[in-house]
Amino acid sequence: MCSDPSWLPPLMELSAYNGNWANYLDAVYDRFRADMLSSKLLFRGSRVSVRRIPETKGKGYGFWHCISEGEDEDDRIPDLERCKRIGWIRAVIENADAPEVDCWNNRRGRETHWLLWFREEYLVVLAERKEYYLLKTGYYPKGRRIERLRAERNAAQEKPTPP
Repeated sequence: MCSDPSWLPPLMELSAYNGNWANYLDAVYDRFRADMLSSKLLFRGSRVSVRRIPETKGKGYGFWHCISEGEDEDDRIPDLERCKRIGWIRAVIENADAPEVDCWNNRRGRETHWLLWFREEYLVVLAERKEYYLLKTGYYPKGRRIERLRAERNAAQEKPTPP
């Protein structure tokens, strides 16, 4: 296993908060807020924004989407793998050109999404807007999702680059 690049922050472990979920959630949110809401972040020269509404328990939509999983937005469940990697979102975006990050785009309906995949361990998804990018999610892919991402990435890398 290769070592982590120096730009990658350490994982935020629940055990560092003595298993106290409320304290841990507050710390994860503080990190997200510092990385994504309180300071300017750019991707490909344009700012990255985060969806803030609707809020749940005083925390914005974009945050909850990045730390939870599930098909139904109203019933998403927090995922510790997502929580402990919350600091990776900004790091991956800022280092999208690093050799450890595969970057490609795709179409989902009428939207263009940019996928930034750190060593097949963590995926950040940004939706392209006219003047900015919107953070859709960041997560630790599992199971068949990894195979689908590999196939999509490989197909995107095989496309000829337009002149």
